[in-house]
Amino acid sequence: MQLSKKFRFLAASVLACQLVVPIGANAEEQRDYIAPSWIAQADYVALGDSLAHGMNEVGIIGLGYTDFVAQTLQQDGFITSYNKGFAYSGYTTKDVLNDIQNNVEKSVVGFGYQSEKVKVRTSIKEAEIITLTVGANDLIPILKESQTTGINTAMMLKTSQGAIKNIAAILEEIKKLNQSAQIYVMGYYNSFPYYGEDVQQKFKMLLKVMNATIQTTAEKAGAVFVPTYDIVEKDVPSYLPNPENIHLSEAGYLAVANEAFLPAIKASTLWDVSKTIEANMKDSTTVKINWLEATDNVGVTSYNVYVNGKLSFTQDAKTNAVTLDNLIANTAYTVAVKAVDAAGNESVQSPTVTFNTGRTLSFTDIEKHWAKEFILKAAEAGIMNGYPDGTFKPEQSVTRAQAASMLVRSLGLTTKEKAPFTDIVSYDVGTQSEIAAAYAYGLIKGTNGTFNPGLPVTRAQLAVMINRAYDYQQKQPYAVKGKAPFSDIASYDEETKHAITMLYEQGIIIGSEGGFSPEAPTKRGHAAKIFIKFNSLLKK
Repeated sequence: MQLSKKFRFLAASVLACQLVVPIGANAEEQRDYIAPSWIAQADYVALGDSLAHGMNEVGIIGLGYTDFVAQTLQQDGFITSYNKGFAYSGYTTKDVLNDIQNNVEKSVVGFGYQSEKVKVRTSIKEAEIITLTVGANDLIPILKESQTTGINTAMMLKTSQGAIKNIAAILEEIKKLNQSAQIYVMGYYNSFPYYGEDVQQKFKMLLKVMNATIQTTAEKAGAVFVPTYDIVEKDVPSYLPNPENIHLSEAGYLAVANEAFLPAIKASTLWDVSKTIEANMKDSTTVKINWLEATDNVGVTSYNVYVNGKLSFTQDAKTNAVTLDNLIANTAYTVAVKAVDAAGNESVQSPTVTFNTGRTLSFTDIEKHWAKEFILKAAEAGIMNGYPDGTFKPEQSVTRAQAASMLVRSLGLTTKEKAPFTDIVSYDVGTQSEIAAAYAYGLIKGTNGTFNPGLPVTRAQLAVMINRAYDYQQKQPYAVKGKAPFSDIASYDEETKHAITMLYEQGIIIGSEGGFSPEAPTKRGHAAKIFIKFNSLLKK
């Protein structure tokens, strides 16, 4: 049983100091090395043989590539637990497969676990990152024998085929337990570079075939193949210094971690922070940048805001927005944000947004549209935006998320609170914040913990939102004078009929042929008219 991720992240921070602070350093010399982050910290499990275990060139277990990977990911604020207890020296592919199938329990070698021991299937189920390094021990007995008898090609092929079959079975078992885990399978390096040239030639050919087959097997299972051959080959004396031992030196493991595994792991969508930042244009030279709060094992103290690569602002941690004004019109800007903690660690991730100033308000598809005047006013006020291709799409339906955002923008509402809706997490930070503000001020309610943000907002639903916004702004409910003359709203609840009546009495809507079409989706052109007229009403 593991601790909650938040607690494990705090508890595991102790290990960062243990990994990077020299033995013997006292408590005063220790410091926080973990950087803030915007992602939910992941769990990392290493499976395999002595290479994953960390055996070095003199046969001693030390820091292996998995340890260096875990150290870097933790310092970057990416992971909250790590365990290489299921990586064991001497393990073959069959051993790893048997452990998973038999759900063995082993001691934790890492950090972030409450128990001293944990079962392998439980660890796999809870992991977001899994590395697999196995197969060398299947082949080593044959290769060692080849030094005196020559390579037995038939036996090598048979053994390698069995190893590949087991690797496929291991990956299948992992996927059965955890479909979403990111799995990284290590390719083979030349572990016998000091053998004679006759053996080398055949062995290198075999390695090429083996690595190609492992890559195909891994990718077929949805895993990532991590090649290591070229990395080790470029500095054999440093990375494989002992001719009598196939294991890498600490320098070799560090190179494999930094040059092979970490680039592959950091390319994962697990670390995507593109939706944590948004730019909202206010006018042709002013933009407001919003970003989600970062997390840290101790606490974020500030945010550094970089404009076109130059540090331009440092914001207090309580503020996750900044307004940039006096920008140059018709110019591209890139804004990046980095979180900073009390120890001065700056986040590795930089939520980044690029925008162009000088937004055009002469949309290409509204010249003859009945709502042109309202559309231009809504765009100028920053309530509604056009599309990158220069269009406005006035006949396109407005979604519930867009309606909430438009209403919040028109009223200038903000909140630090989170909306309780489970179906808005895929939206960008700005939209989530606007939906949260709409909820906080009582403009929307949702159903059973959901908001259905992607559905078109009906004319009746938008009327209710507008009516609630009016009541909030005026600090009192609107008192209707009579009944709206629409024949198609009688079946609606009192709040909806009251809202439609309010909009009718204030001249915001007029209906058509005695009807209001309450179930019809609200089109963008019509929404522009409603919001501009509503804003005019609030200014009276």
